[in-house]
Amino acid sequence: MRIPRSLLALAVVVGAFAVPLAVPFSPATALPTTLPATTLPATTVAGSDGLVLQIVPDASGVLRPGQDLAVTVTVENLTDASIPEGSADIFLGRSLIPDLPALTEWLAASDDDTVTSRVRGDVVATVETPALFVGQAIVLPPIVIPAATVALDEKAAFGSHRLSIVDSAADGVVDEARSTITVDPGTGTPSASLALAMPIVVPATSLGLLSADILAGYTSATGLLTRQLDDAIGRPIALGVDPRILASIRVLGTSAPDSAVAWLARLEAAPNDTFALAYADADVAASSQAGSGVVAPTSIPVDSGLFAGAPPTQPSPSSSASPAPVPSPVAGEAPTLESLLSFDYSIAGLAWPRATMAADLDTFSAAGLPTTLLSSSNVSPGDPDVMAAAAATVGTHAVLVSDDVISTRFRAAVNAGTPAQWQAAMASLTATLATVAADGGPASRVLLATLGHEWTLGGFRLAQTLDALATQPWSTPAILTSAIAQVPGETAVVDQPVAADRLDLVRQLFASEGAVAQFATVIADPTAITGPQRLTLLALLSSGWAADDTTWPALVTDYLGAAATTLGSVNVETGTITQWSDNGPLPITISNSLGYPVTLYVTVQPRTAILEVRDSRVEVTVEANSQNRASIPVQSVANGQVVIAISLASATGVPISQPAFVEITVQAGWETAATAALGAILVVVFALGIVRTVRRRRRIRRGELPDGDGTDDDSGRADVAEPPTSAAPAPAAAARDSTTDDLTRKQTP
Repeated sequence: MRIPRSLLALAVVVGAFAVPLAVPFSPATALPTTLPATTLPATTVAGSDGLVLQIVPDASGVLRPGQDLAVTVTVENLTDASIPEGSADIFLGRSLIPDLPALTEWLAASDDDTVTSRVRGDVVATVETPALFVGQAIVLPPIVIPAATVALDEKAAFGSHRLSIVDSAADGVVDEARSTITVDPGTGTPSASLALAMPIVVPATSLGLLSADILAGYTSATGLLTRQLDDAIGRPIALGVDPRILASIRVLGTSAPDSAVAWLARLEAAPNDTFALAYADADVAASSQAGSGVVAPTSIPVDSGLFAGAPPTQPSPSSSASPAPVPSPVAGEAPTLESLLSFDYSIAGLAWPRATMAADLDTFSAAGLPTTLLSSSNVSPGDPDVMAAAAATVGTHAVLVSDDVISTRFRAAVNAGTPAQWQAAMASLTATLATVAADGGPASRVLLATLGHEWTLGGFRLAQTLDALATQPWSTPAILTSAIAQVPGETAVVDQPVAADRLDLVRQLFASEGAVAQFATVIADPTAITGPQRLTLLALLSSGWAADDTTWPALVTDYLGAAATTLGSVNVETGTITQWSDNGPLPITISNSLGYPVTLYVTVQPRTAILEVRDSRVEVTVEANSQNRASIPVQSVANGQVVIAISLASATGVPISQPAFVEITVQAGWETAATAALGAILVVVFALGIVRTVRRRRRIRRGELPDGDGTDDDSGRADVAEPPTSAAPAPAAAARDSTTDDLTRKQTP
């Protein structure tokens, strides 16, 4: 009898010195193994007092008549105090689990004191549970229940039986863990065909293209993408391929990591069924419900210098250095968007949303995706006792229905972190497939299960799980194309809309992208801006972000902020302007912080009539990361202050930035008066120069000044030098000057 937990003090003392032993219902005598605290799989049930039990049958829970039943039991203390030693009973159900709902209810992993021994079956073993410190987990010695006690002989029917371990405390608290065994009589076993599908994706990221370093890591010998292909290639599972991975490898050209190039070659040669996911595994249901339909890349930036035989890349538009001469192109060309994304898929036009609404199917079909892969929870339930085939129709739309129960247990096995967890998950999966095979459904039906959209870098046991399934005669491997080719049944979509708060952020993403797309018409090639913008948006729509309520909203905020920065990169420089001219250009300064030249059309509208704009639309080009002035022809009508509205637009008429308002001071007529005054001054100066020259020559002739004297008696200042002349003096003038000089010398005493 178990020692009551109320005797806690005694338990602590005893537990501190005693070596815990388990006494199984078999001759095994190994000591228990102490494990670090861990999270146990679905067959584990935590009691209300914090004792956690787990029971795992060997051989994935498959038992043939006449065999001993081997199980592994783990106990763990999740309370805040030590637990004394005790005992637990192992039960085996004598009747078959009748159907899938009953199996699901049994494996629901919840303590239920109303479950009676009649449901659990017979006690086939009793084991001692050791004392446990806080947080301690112990694996009990191997427990082998003799075949005679199991009592399943060659007459035992095919199917699944309940298996459980129960630790009943004196205070009435029941700690229980449940599992199943599946009896395989060896002959006359029914079978169900099962197709499987998995995504070839990487963990969620905001990158529209994966870098060379990231690809090198994922395609290394132990990288995630390598492990996916290692386990999947040549095995009966369809591959949904993320085109972002293909494009990221191909766009790197000669700089792509060797491991990534080899990985892509393996994928292209794989014999598996393949189909395309949305780019970056974007959730097509989210974009559809946001009103944007199914979106795809519009362009992918390519460095043509990375491709042998292609012309070298032109210098970046933002480079300030003088561009080097570009040699003549040679044969070959950089890849196109189509070639970067191309793949020889065996299945075309398949959409795989996380969850969807009936109206989304119309959107998918209009986008060239006539078939949609849905989960069984996303369609109306059929016969609970007989599982329907995967192929179905919803109105005029074709769908493939993946069973949630099988998929959940398949994923648990693939993602199991430890061998014990994998064995526990396989026992549940084996029982599920056996129960479905025995439900009386058509022998020709093909069922479908999938791995989820999310991938972690933890446990990955795909090959182990697929190989184990291949040994089970009641589960026949099938390919996805065979599931599609079946005669479909009819079903209806049970709407599962995207959460309202998440959908609001998706709409903001698309609104922001639309604004940037219009703005991008200011550059010669708008795709230089819109292409990367779309790739990042698709990455943020990745199905891998669906369960992230922290990082994803922050990344959306970053995206919206970056878009706002782009939209504000071209502006009018404001400030007070004084217009002195009656009829002249009005200078408007425009700044461009983009890495590309922009071509704009400037429109000026005065708020009052004292300034008249003669050309309301003036073109101006502003180089990358620089400023330029647009000269607007205007006519000043009167003096005063006037506010003008300055608007910028692209060549297609898209408004760029917000209109700027600038105050202009108009000094009408000042230009004419200043010109007249300056002209008058020039006339006076010119006239004075002529008068002085004439007077000087007369004084020289009168002998008042020596010839060549550079002074003026009246002014006392140096004469202004006469401009040189290239012509010789006339003979008559020269003679007169000579005569005058002779007379002067004669008269001199």
